[in-house]
Amino acid sequence: MAFELKLGNQGKSFSMGEGVTVTIVKEWYNKLIDRLELDLHFDHITTGTPSRTQVRDFVAKLYGVDPKLVVVKKILGEYGRGASRAHVHVYRSFDRLKLIEPKYILKRMGIEA
Repeated sequence: MAFELKLGNQGKSFSMGEGVTVTIVKEWYNKLIDRLELDLHFDHITTGTPSRTQVRDFVAKLYGVDPKLVVVKKILGEYGRGASRAHVHVYRSFDRLKLIEPKYILKRMGIEA
């Protein structure tokens, strides 16, 4: 299946469990880099901000890819609210991920460059 055909969730909301709702604010296919890029919004009034691992596993399951191909670039909590925003990259291949992502991101993911 073509990678860009996995698009189609923009504007949809999903339950992540534990009182966390995820809305896909923006999703697009970056042709030059051959990856999906996502902007997510989390409502988590009764719980803390979801961890990078939880976000990675959720996105991997939603798009049907291996979790090691998902990179959570950043998660920003909104002050005074039970809400956060995240930016995520989903790659087609592990080799492409290692080629493009900075070394500190690879180290954060437990991958040696």
